[in-house]
Amino acid sequence: MPTLNIIGAGKLGKTLARLWQQQGFFQIRSLCNRSAESTRAAAQFIGAGTACGSIASMADADCWLIACGDGQIGEVAAQLAPRISAHPDTIVFHCSGALSSEVLSVCGPAAIASAHPVHSFADPQLSVQTLAGSSVAVEGDQAAVALLQRAFSALDCNILTIEPEHKTLYHAGSVFACNYLTALMDLSLRTFAAAGIEEQQALQLLKPIVLQTAANNMQLGPEKSLTGPIARGDVDTVRAQLNALQNTDAQLAQCYRQLGLACVELARRGALPDAAAAQLTELLSEPTR
Repeated sequence: MPTLNIIGAGKLGKTLARLWQQQGFFQIRSLCNRSAESTRAAAQFIGAGTACGSIASMADADCWLIACGDGQIGEVAAQLAPRISAHPDTIVFHCSGALSSEVLSVCGPAAIASAHPVHSFADPQLSVQTLAGSSVAVEGDQAAVALLQRAFSALDCNILTIEPEHKTLYHAGSVFACNYLTALMDLSLRTFAAAGIEEQQALQLLKPIVLQTAANNMQLGPEKSLTGPIARGDVDTVRAQLNALQNTDAQLAQCYRQLGLACVELARRGALPDAAAAQLTELLSEPTR
């Protein structure tokens, strides 16, 4: 069983470590976070691994996962490089969606890779139960990619290979569907709040339609799933909503306009008449008066 060290065992790192430990794919050896408290908490969550105070104090391992924030990966890789320079068979990888494996090039001659699970790790306890079935985009050196394909297959994940130069666009696509969906939920809740509907009631109201909309998009695709006033070409309703939002919160109105324009382009690919599309585009392109 290969050994694995983790630098930055946060929500993602400790979730993966616990699952790999449970599956018997990796033996978790050393962990190092920014604080001793978080490192000990990660080891407890994983059920394995020695908490270390620095990279220098970590034991040798077959594989190293740098699971810290994107902005720290290059710096941590530079700190790690002297440790593994005499171990050419070592594998070093990160799980950033935005960065390619190139950020780890300083760790050569070790094999380097990136593996990004398309999954929201907001709650590690929940992610342990739900990661299976997620896709993982991998790229990098052949030896590292081969091992990571086996490692994530052991967690019942689907493997997607991607070219390094496409990582940024690939990650932006994930951001639209995941992070921006969360922002949309917040915009919706803020609008309901302005209408006098408290958050828990709004969430109860939204749950069926949000889940059904997601299911429709997965089954039918966006073109056939779009409903509402823009899809119908209902210019008067859109105007009224814009006026109400502008009188309530200028940011909500601005978001409504920008997302509305995207909806118009989507509706154009469906049944929206050109004349209605032109009216909606004009309305949504100008600040509400």
